[in-house]
Amino acid sequence: MPLPLPALDDRRWTDLVDEGRSFIPLYAPAWTDWNLSDPGITLVELFAWIAEMDLYWLNRVPVERLSKFLALAGMAPRPPRAARVAVSFALAPGAAPADLPADLEVAGEDPGGVLTVFRTLQPVTVGAARLAALQSAGAAAGAPAVDYTARWQRGLPVPLLGDDPQPGAALYLGFDQAPPAGQRLSLYFSFAAPPPAPAGGDAEGHAEGHASGATVPPHPSVRLAWEAAAAPGLWRALDETAGEVADDTRALTLDGRVVLAPPAPLAAQRLGGVRDVLYYLRCRFVAGAYDAAPVLANLAVNGVLAEQAASLPETVPATQPALVPPVAATVLGNGNGEPHQRLAFPAAPVLASTLELFSVEAGRLRRWRPRFDFDGSRRTDAHVVVDLQQGLLTCGDGEAGRTIPEGAPFVARYRATRGADGNLPAGAVTEIAGTPHNLALPGLGSPALFAALMKTVSVTNPLPAAGGADAESEPAAAARAAAEMRATTRAITLADYEQLALRTPGTRIARVTALANFDPAFPCLEAIGVVTVIVLPYLPLARPRPSPGLLRAVGAWLARRRLIGTRVVVTGPTYREVAVSATVQALPHADPAALQARILAALDAFFHPLTGGPAGQGWPFGRAVYRAEVLQVLSEVPGTDSVTSLALVLGDGTAVCGNVCLAATELVAAGTHDIQLR
Repeated sequence: MPLPLPALDDRRWTDLVDEGRSFIPLYAPAWTDWNLSDPGITLVELFAWIAEMDLYWLNRVPVERLSKFLALAGMAPRPPRAARVAVSFALAPGAAPADLPADLEVAGEDPGGVLTVFRTLQPVTVGAARLAALQSAGAAAGAPAVDYTARWQRGLPVPLLGDDPQPGAALYLGFDQAPPAGQRLSLYFSFAAPPPAPAGGDAEGHAEGHASGATVPPHPSVRLAWEAAAAPGLWRALDETAGEVADDTRALTLDGRVVLAPPAPLAAQRLGGVRDVLYYLRCRFVAGAYDAAPVLANLAVNGVLAEQAASLPETVPATQPALVPPVAATVLGNGNGEPHQRLAFPAAPVLASTLELFSVEAGRLRRWRPRFDFDGSRRTDAHVVVDLQQGLLTCGDGEAGRTIPEGAPFVARYRATRGADGNLPAGAVTEIAGTPHNLALPGLGSPALFAALMKTVSVTNPLPAAGGADAESEPAAAARAAAEMRATTRAITLADYEQLALRTPGTRIARVTALANFDPAFPCLEAIGVVTVIVLPYLPLARPRPSPGLLRAVGAWLARRRLIGTRVVVTGPTYREVAVSATVQALPHADPAALQARILAALDAFFHPLTGGPAGQGWPFGRAVYRAEVLQVLSEVPGTDSVTSLALVLGDGTAVCGNVCLAATELVAAGTHDIQLR
């Protein structure tokens, strides 16, 4: 939203006329005729009109000035951004596997019928194996595998390792045929966003993907093992150091690819609730702890990430001998030597990350650099200002930035994007584009072989493309600058610590509470200068507790943002087990078994660390368990007439007739309740 600017002077014409009249007795006491017919009053009204026009312009900030103010704040409008989407390739029956290089262009039409081109960011081998079964087994020995194939095929969320993953849980992927030994199998995982935090956090902990080629740090806690079926019931671990596994998903927590290359053929077997004989790969949860359960949104076989960016015809071939060094690019025009010459790109918006600019001078290339403006540019600097959204380029005036020499060809190498219009719906990408760029890619062979490839390999996007955006306007950039200026970047107050901890990169945190002058190692003493941050993830479901890796990640994130002299202690909660022993008088005709089940569910929900408590946003840290509130919970259960007796029982079996007090770092955990019905 645009940044609301304050009115420097909000007076209007009527206010100015009244103010002018009020000065008449002071400066012209003999002036007594203030009627509208008096010429002096007419002059006052005229000057008020002129002053009102000046005040109008006083309250306006020109776009040029707004850009300078943003630059002073270290901000600039965001350039157009390309949409990204995971695409999945498939072979026609009987076709041989195909190795597709990176930068392959695929295309589809938007709802308006406009052809939109995407380019793949990684190479992919398209094999004939199709995913026929997706199952998950719990951590317990002999736990049966649950078949999630139907849910995956319908596009419903799938808990890959169960709702409460524990070491020993496993994901089983069954294929209708075994990939050839050593062939790379590309699986692109797209994950659902984590559940919303009860206290309003965790929005930034979930990454929605990462750039191609970016180094993905390991998960702070979880370790997985990918295995191939060597024989029924016998699994062989795939060696990451030997290139048999490449996992970009950070232990199934980020959208990305897992590329598997089993060194031997997979063994056929029946597994779990799937009757078909299939060829299985397994992902086993070896050690560590998840902050939140990984929930699959889509799994694309032969999948790869693609970016909405179209190549342009090259009007300057790379082999042209007059250019040193050689470059393949598009000619924008010839220089005329005049100040502020403008050239237009043949296609826009321009993708900034791909833009390279050159002028051809005396048979050699001179590189030109895009700048936000010409401030600080000297007469010898090859700087230009580029409007990426409109596709316009402006050179300097000879004093601030060079002019383009007369007759010098000016060329550009870039890709065009459609910005927000590139966010195509699911299933819109339908073909490998027959563009000159694809025909020139290495490894695709002759036009005849490429035509055969287009017939044997199909492509689609299982999920909608996202992330595409047009260039940011100055008012929107000003609003973003104001929001970023107000954002918490340093830990000063307790609320700062809580907000920053919730935004720890690579984590999924449900709740955070910060305590001042408190050290959990010395709970009875006032620890001056110590801030204790209590972190609560989503798992385990019954009693969430952070892993050591999560505590280290939050501690390292806060350590760089704390005040000097402050010691930060990051810890998890301790739980006080509380059970309810009560005698409940049921209403007539109430089903005793159903009533007891509802009472137990209501008590467990009330005591839950994430969704319980009086406000339903999680039990507050250190808040006592009040007997009256438990009595209210029991009374509100449908079918309850009255509560004749009530006691709170601690974990050691001690019955308490009053309230149960908790320490500052404690949460309540539901024990085994004893409910007697009458």
